[in-house]
Amino acid sequence: MKSFLKEDRGSFTLESTLVFPALLMFTLVGVFFCIIIFQMGTASYMAHKVSDELAYTWNSTKKDIKTGDIAVQEYTGLSDGDGLYWRITDNDIFGFFNLSGFTQEDISGDKKRKADIYNGAITLNVNYNNILIYSEVEVNAESSLFIPSFLKNMIGSKVQATSSHVVTETPELVRTANFAKYLWSEFGKDGAVGDAVNSIKKFFGGE
Repeated sequence: MKSFLKEDRGSFTLESTLVFPALLMFTLVGVFFCIIIFQMGTASYMAHKVSDELAYTWNSTKKDIKTGDIAVQEYTGLSDGDGLYWRITDNDIFGFFNLSGFTQEDISGDKKRKADIYNGAITLNVNYNNILIYSEVEVNAESSLFIPSFLKNMIGSKVQATSSHVVTETPELVRTANFAKYLWSEFGKDGAVGDAVNSIKKFFGGE
């Protein structure tokens, strides 16, 4: 036994049986880790991309989700476009009060389905939230991990990413600002509100 330990014969074979499997496992773990990071980044990118494009094209069902192109006859209010007052009945305006069932979802549903062109290895789930003072598109992206099953049992089989983007509609913002300005001019400080304030002051003995 002592002579065996003192000799160098077979040392390379012994070291190889210990080092090579460990090196191979370390390499595979690094590869699988890179795959997971890549798929997480891809899911996050798709969620951000789709939410941004949907928010940009939300003001018309006919707009191309990728380019925003729209034909003249498809403008809102025209024959092939969305209805002129779609924001009242089809924009889930009652969703803020949990009354979404009282409005139609034809137009908003069509706008959500524009994201279906990106469905593939990554599954997209689109939600639209109308919070009265602003609205947003929220996209959840889910992707299955392409790794061995024993790793899926350890860390899970899917990765998810969520992104939201505020819907910006310049014409709607201008209309809302003008309407608020009109209300203030009619019922503001010098209107009905001012008269009510003066009446209360007089009631309590003020001037």
